[in-house]
Formats: sequence, structure tokens, C-alpha cells
Amino acid sequence: MRYVVTPEFNAKMAQVPSDQRHVISTIITFIQSAQKETIISGASEVEVRVLNDGFFVIKAKNYRVYASIGSDERGEYLLLLDISSEQPEIINPSMFIATKDPTRNHALDPRRNTMIDPRRNMMIDPRRNMMIDPRRNMMIDPRRNMMIDPRRNMMIDPRRNMMIDPRRNMMIDPRRNMMIDPRRNQFYGGPYIYNADMEKEGFVVRANDDVSLTFDLSGNYIGFIASAKNEKNENVFDTTGDWLEFLIRVDSDVRLRFDLDGDWIGVMV
Repeated sequence: MRYVVTPEFNAKMAQVPSDQRHVISTIITFIQSAQKETIISGASEVEVRVLNDGFFVIKAKNYRVYASIGSDERGEYLLLLDISSEQPEIINPSMFIATKDPTRNHALDPRRNTMIDPRRNMMIDPRRNMMIDPRRNMMIDPRRNMMIDPRRNMMIDPRRNMMIDPRRNMMIDPRRNMMIDPRRNQFYGGPYIYNADMEKEGFVVRANDDVSLTFDLSGNYIGFIASAKNEKNENVFDTTGDWLEFLIRVDSDVRLRFDLDGDWIGVMV
């Protein structure tokens, strides 16, 4: 069957060690030689599992390729979406692979890219742009806007909304879902939480359109991020709902971290 790959798949493939790429090649060869109707049967070295809504997991050894069926003017194809690797042991955080890594891609590092540095770009500095400063814009301040305060809006409070609580929803708990656990899936990719020196401090798991969850590098649930209902701002809370910091989105990849005094403290990428 014909196949097409996504940019994320290509990025993950580039991170696969050269001595292990033959495993992915086994999966690709299987796809090319199989028909749509026979893919789910798998092969001697390949296991296929059908998920909901036409998604597939194709496994060989400790690697998994995630795919779905697509179509164009040439007919149907298998769209290769992502790669994961199940580690037999929990790996060291230094081995976590970030698909978008500010230590390697200078465009994602505020220290090297003036356009995303709040010290040199006043439009993304809350001290010089009141529209993105919660202290001066009450609409993005959870203390003054009940719709973005988890203590007054249960829909964004994981303690009261079980669908966004990793302790009650295993799909968003990295300790029970290896796909979102960088300690067991080396190719999780992020987003990761970095301090101002671009050192990893944790990682992020999306819960829904308005809420993401934060974990430390050991997989411990440490808090959550809630949208401030504008295009730029998000607020970060601990697990009890205390407001810790806020984020400013500068592009589709980078969010700048600020403490409640407006000091820049890092990024999420």
C-alpha cells in the first residue's frame, strides 16, 4: 500500500539511532507489500492493532508506528503519523528527545532569537505591553476573572473535572500511558518546560482545548495550564489551583514563561 509521512514522523525518524532504523524499515516494507484489507492481519515480524476512528498501531520489536487511512486523487494511502519506542527500563532525562529543541534550534531560543526575547521585543514583554500583563489587564488575571480561575470554574479544575485529571483519566497520565511518558517513550517529543538557561524542568501533556497538564522529569503531576481565553496568554497553576506563573505565546511553537512579578523565567517548547 502507498504511504505518506507527516513532518512529525520525519522528525522522529531522524532521531532513531542508525543501528535501529532497520526495525522501522521492517514496518515500511510490510506496509508497501500489503493491501489495505490485509494490513490488520500483520505479519511474522509485524503486529497491527486497530484503534478508534480508523487509526492503526503497527509494531515491530520495541518500536510502534501510528498511522491512519487517507485519500487523494491517486486513491487511498496510509498516513504515517508518529513513532514511539517502548523502553525496557526508565531512561535518564538527558536522553529525552525534544522534537523542537531550543538548545539545537536557535530560532526557538530567546537568548539567540531577538524576536522571541522579551527583553528585546517590547510586544512580548508584559512590563511594556499592558495587554498581556495580568496585573494590568483584568481579563487575563484569574484573581479577577472567574471564567479563568479554576477555583471558580470547575471545567478547568482537574480536581473537579475528572476528564482532565490524570489521577482519574489514565489516557492523560504518563505513568499509565507510555505514549506520553518520555521516560519510557524516548520519542515523546514534547512540549517540554525549560528554565531561562534552556535546561529541561518538566514536560506537558494536553488534556483538552483549554487545559494542559504539567509533570516533572520523573513523571510526577505538578500542575496544569489553563487558557486565559485570548490569543496570547495562559496561566499556570499547581495541583491545588494556586496561580504560579503565566505564559505568553509568541508563535505556534514557543511560549514564554513569566513569574507573577512579570520576570521572564523560561520557555515551553
